[in-house]
Amino acid sequence: MEILEISSKFTSTIATIFAALIAAYIANKYQKNNLDLSREKMEKDLFTEFNKRYDELNDSLTLLSNIGSTEELKATESLIENKSMYNVLIDYFNLCAEQFYWKEKERISKEVWKSWNKGMKFYYDGYTVVRELWEEETKDEKYESYYLKQGRDFFKEN
Repeated sequence: MEILEISSKFTSTIATIFAALIAAYIANKYQKNNLDLSREKMEKDLFTEFNKRYDELNDSLTLLSNIGSTEELKATESLIENKSMYNVLIDYFNLCAEQFYWKEKERISKEVWKSWNKGMKFYYDGYTVVRELWEEETKDEKYESYYLKQGRDFFKEN
């Protein structure tokens, strides 16, 4: 009778452990799914916000082809009321910095970042005035205001 009692307790213990493992697996799966949904929602929200902000700057950024110096940037009105092209370009740098920040935090997918970074390089590579202002904005330790560490530059890396 003792063997039967020990066997019954053993079976009961195994069943309890098995049930606990199944419950832990289900809870873990549920938590992972919720985390994935949360990350996807955050990426969508960031994507929507950043694209909206870019759209507000986009028409004015087309004016860069007519501007050859930082002085001209400051003197040229953008298509946004009461905003010079200089301020539009600073806003664009800030937008790029925020996109880079969230990419580094892995809240932006590699595919989205690749697309955005290609657009960033279009302006940086295509317009001397963008490069000149960016160099001025990031010299000394001012690069830190764009969430950059020394030697990093979102216009020059993927």
